[in-house]
Amino acid sequence: MRQRVAIVTDSTACLPQEFAARLGVTVVPLKVQIGERSLDEDRVTPGAVAAALREKARVATSQPPPSAFFGAYRQAVAAGAGAIVSIHLSGELSGTCDSARLAAEQVEVPVRVIDSRLVGMGLGYAVMTAAEAARAGAGLDDVVAAAERRCRVTTGYFYVDTLEYLRCGGRIGAAQAFLGSALAIKPLLHLVDGRIQPLEKVRTATRAICRLE
Repeated sequence: MRQRVAIVTDSTACLPQEFAARLGVTVVPLKVQIGERSLDEDRVTPGAVAAALREKARVATSQPPPSAFFGAYRQAVAAGAGAIVSIHLSGELSGTCDSARLAAEQVEVPVRVIDSRLVGMGLGYAVMTAAEAARAGAGLDDVVAAAERRCRVTTGYFYVDTLEYLRCGGRIGAAQAFLGSALAIKPLLHLVDGRIQPLEKVRTATRAICRLE
Protein backbone atom coordinates (compact mmCIF):
# COMPACT_ATOMS: atom_id res chain seq x y z
CA MET A 1 0.00 0.00 0.00
CA ARG A 2 1.38 3.39 -0.99
CA GLN A 3 1.95 5.99 1.69
CA ARG A 4 -0.06 9.19 1.51
CA VAL A 5 2.00 12.09 0.19
CA ALA A 6 1.42 15.51 1.75
CA ILE A 7 2.12 18.74 -0.16
CA VAL A 8 3.64 21.83 1.45
CA THR A 9 4.40 25.18 -0.18
CA ASP A 10 4.91 28.81 0.80
CA SER A 11 2.74 31.89 0.51
CA THR A 12 4.44 33.16 -2.67
CA ALA A 13 2.47 30.47 -4.54
CA CYS A 14 -0.50 32.88 -4.35
CA LEU A 15 -3.01 30.13 -3.54
CA PRO A 16 -6.06 31.42 -1.64
CA GLN A 17 -6.34 29.79 1.78
CA GLU A 18 -9.67 28.07 1.10
CA PHE A 19 -8.46 26.76 -2.27
CA ALA A 20 -5.24 25.40 -0.76
CA ALA A 21 -7.25 23.71 1.98
CA ARG A 22 -9.49 22.02 -0.60
CA LEU A 23 -6.39 20.68 -2.35
CA GLY A 24 -4.96 19.47 0.94
CA VAL A 25 -1.96 21.81 0.61
CA THR A 26 -0.25 23.29 3.66
CA VAL A 27 0.99 26.86 3.10
CA VAL A 28 3.86 28.22 5.20
CA PRO A 29 3.83 32.04 5.11
CA LEU A 30 6.82 34.24 4.48
CA LYS A 31 7.27 37.19 6.82
CA VAL A 32 6.49 40.75 5.74
CA GLN A 33 8.14 43.62 7.62
CA ILE A 34 6.25 46.92 7.41
CA GLY A 35 8.01 49.54 9.47
CA GLU A 36 8.48 47.97 12.90
CA ARG A 37 5.76 45.34 12.41
CA SER A 38 6.52 41.78 11.33
CA LEU A 39 3.52 39.89 9.97
CA ASP A 40 2.83 36.61 8.22
CA GLU A 41 2.36 37.26 4.51
CA ASP A 42 -1.09 35.67 4.53
CA ARG A 43 -2.24 38.35 7.00
CA VAL A 44 -1.13 41.28 4.83
CA THR A 45 -3.16 42.41 1.83
CA PRO A 46 -1.47 43.63 -1.37
CA GLY A 47 -3.28 46.93 -0.83
CA ALA A 48 -1.66 47.38 2.57
CA VAL A 49 1.78 46.73 1.11
CA ALA A 50 1.15 49.16 -1.76
CA ALA A 51 -0.03 51.83 0.67
CA ALA A 52 3.07 51.38 2.83
CA LEU A 53 5.33 51.70 -0.20
CA ARG A 54 3.56 54.88 -1.31
CA GLU A 55 4.12 56.29 2.18
CA LYS A 56 7.84 55.42 1.94
CA ALA A 57 7.60 53.00 4.86
CA ARG A 58 10.27 50.33 5.07
CA VAL A 59 8.87 47.14 3.52
CA ALA A 60 10.81 43.89 3.34
CA THR A 61 10.18 40.16 3.23
CA SER A 62 12.04 37.32 4.89
CA GLN A 63 12.01 33.56 4.53
CA PRO A 64 10.15 31.42 7.06
CA PRO A 65 12.41 29.98 9.77
CA PRO A 66 13.13 26.23 9.69
CA SER A 67 10.89 25.86 12.75
CA ALA A 68 7.86 26.94 10.68
CA PHE A 69 8.51 24.16 8.17
CA PHE A 70 9.26 21.65 10.90
CA GLY A 71 5.88 22.42 12.46
CA ALA A 72 4.11 22.02 9.11
CA TYR A 73 5.87 18.72 8.41
CA ARG A 74 5.10 17.33 11.85
CA GLN A 75 1.43 18.25 11.44
CA ALA A 76 1.37 16.41 8.10
CA VAL A 77 2.90 13.32 9.71
CA ALA A 78 0.41 13.49 12.59
CA ALA A 79 -2.40 13.61 10.00
CA GLY A 80 -1.16 10.37 8.45
CA ALA A 81 1.32 11.41 5.75
CA GLY A 82 4.02 8.88 5.00
CA ALA A 83 6.00 11.27 2.78
CA ILE A 84 6.06 15.00 2.03
CA VAL A 85 6.77 17.05 -1.09
CA SER A 86 7.67 20.65 -0.25
CA ILE A 87 7.67 23.02 -3.26
CA HIS A 88 8.96 26.58 -2.99
CA LEU A 89 9.89 29.78 -4.77
CA SER A 90 13.17 30.14 -6.60
CA GLY A 91 16.27 29.73 -4.48
CA GLU A 92 17.76 32.61 -6.50
CA LEU A 93 15.18 34.95 -4.95
CA SER A 94 14.91 33.67 -1.39
CA GLY A 95 16.43 31.31 1.15
CA THR A 96 13.06 29.63 1.70
CA CYS A 97 14.23 26.31 0.22
CA ASP A 98 17.21 26.34 2.59
CA SER A 99 14.89 26.66 5.59
CA ALA A 100 12.74 23.83 4.26
CA ARG A 101 15.76 21.56 3.76
CA LEU A 102 17.01 22.17 7.29
CA ALA A 103 13.59 21.25 8.67
CA ALA A 104 13.34 18.19 6.41
CA GLU A 105 16.44 16.70 8.05
CA GLN A 106 14.59 16.57 11.38
CA VAL A 107 11.46 14.74 10.21
CA GLU A 108 10.99 10.98 10.47
CA VAL A 109 9.38 10.53 7.03
CA PRO A 110 10.92 11.26 3.59
CA VAL A 111 10.68 14.95 2.65
CA ARG A 112 11.57 16.03 -0.89
CA VAL A 113 12.20 19.78 -1.20
CA ILE A 114 11.76 21.17 -4.73
CA ASP A 115 13.23 24.50 -5.81
CA SER A 116 10.65 25.44 -8.44
CA ARG A 117 12.82 28.25 -9.91
CA LEU A 118 9.48 30.09 -10.08
CA VAL A 119 7.37 32.47 -8.01
CA GLY A 120 3.73 33.54 -7.93
CA MET A 121 1.20 31.49 -9.86
CA GLY A 122 3.99 29.74 -11.77
CA LEU A 123 4.84 28.13 -8.45
CA GLY A 124 1.13 27.81 -7.70
CA TYR A 125 0.52 25.69 -10.80
CA ALA A 126 3.36 23.34 -9.86
CA VAL A 127 1.85 22.95 -6.40
CA MET A 128 -1.58 22.26 -7.88
CA THR A 129 -0.11 19.61 -10.18
CA ALA A 130 1.62 17.91 -7.25
CA ALA A 131 -1.55 18.03 -5.15
CA GLU A 132 -3.62 16.49 -7.94
CA ALA A 133 -1.10 13.66 -8.33
CA ALA A 134 -1.06 13.03 -4.58
CA ARG A 135 -4.87 13.02 -4.40
CA ALA A 136 -4.91 10.47 -7.24
CA GLY A 137 -2.78 8.14 -5.12
CA ALA A 138 0.61 8.67 -6.75
CA GLY A 139 3.69 7.68 -4.76
CA LEU A 140 6.45 10.03 -3.65
CA ASP A 141 8.63 9.71 -6.77
CA ASP A 142 5.67 10.18 -9.11
CA VAL A 143 4.44 13.27 -7.25
CA VAL A 144 7.93 14.78 -7.40
CA ALA A 145 8.19 13.97 -11.12
CA ALA A 146 4.81 15.59 -11.84
CA ALA A 147 5.79 18.77 -9.99
CA GLU A 148 9.19 18.99 -11.66
CA ARG A 149 7.68 18.51 -15.12
CA ARG A 150 5.31 21.41 -14.48
CA CYS A 151 8.18 23.57 -13.25
CA ARG A 152 10.21 22.88 -16.39
CA VAL A 153 7.46 24.03 -18.76
CA THR A 154 6.39 27.09 -16.76
CA THR A 155 7.85 30.57 -16.63
CA GLY A 156 6.67 33.93 -15.36
CA TYR A 157 6.22 37.20 -17.23
CA PHE A 158 5.43 40.39 -15.37
CA TYR A 159 5.47 44.16 -15.46
CA VAL A 160 6.44 46.58 -12.71
CA ASP A 161 5.92 50.32 -12.74
CA THR A 162 9.26 50.90 -11.04
CA LEU A 163 12.37 48.79 -10.51
CA GLU A 164 13.16 50.47 -7.20
CA TYR A 165 11.46 47.91 -4.96
CA LEU A 166 13.12 44.99 -6.74
CA ARG A 167 16.45 46.76 -6.22
CA CYS A 168 15.75 47.32 -2.52
CA GLY A 169 14.97 43.64 -2.12
CA GLY A 170 18.15 42.58 -3.90
CA ARG A 171 16.25 41.00 -6.80
CA ILE A 172 18.00 43.16 -9.44
CA GLY A 173 21.17 45.23 -9.53
CA ALA A 174 21.41 48.93 -8.74
CA ALA A 175 22.61 49.72 -12.28
CA GLN A 176 19.54 48.14 -13.87
CA ALA A 177 17.24 50.03 -11.53
CA PHE A 178 19.01 53.34 -12.19
CA LEU A 179 18.86 52.98 -15.96
CA GLY A 180 15.20 52.01 -15.84
CA SER A 181 14.32 55.05 -13.72
CA ALA A 182 16.55 57.51 -15.56
CA LEU A 183 15.16 56.56 -18.97
CA ALA A 184 11.54 56.30 -17.78
CA ILE A 185 11.47 52.73 -19.05
CA LYS A 186 8.61 50.40 -18.14
CA PRO A 187 10.33 47.02 -18.21
CA LEU A 188 8.75 43.69 -18.95
CA LEU A 189 10.52 41.05 -16.89
CA HIS A 190 10.63 37.28 -16.87
CA LEU A 191 12.24 34.45 -14.95
CA VAL A 192 15.33 32.80 -16.42
CA ASP A 193 16.87 29.96 -14.40
CA GLY A 194 15.07 31.30 -11.36
CA ARG A 195 16.39 34.85 -11.72
CA ILE A 196 14.50 38.00 -12.70
CA GLN A 197 15.77 39.18 -16.08
CA PRO A 198 14.66 41.95 -18.47
CA LEU A 199 12.58 40.74 -21.39
CA GLU A 200 11.60 43.90 -23.22
CA LYS A 201 11.61 47.66 -22.63
CA VAL A 202 8.62 49.84 -23.39
CA ARG A 203 7.87 53.47 -22.62
CA THR A 204 4.40 53.42 -21.09
CA ALA A 205 2.41 51.27 -18.69
CA THR A 206 -0.34 50.87 -21.28
CA ARG A 207 2.08 49.42 -23.82
CA ALA A 208 3.59 47.13 -21.22
CA ILE A 209 0.22 45.68 -20.27
CA CYS A 210 -0.74 45.28 -23.93
CA ARG A 211 2.45 43.31 -24.56
CA LEU A 212 1.61 40.95 -21.70
CA GLU A 213 -1.85 40.38 -23.16
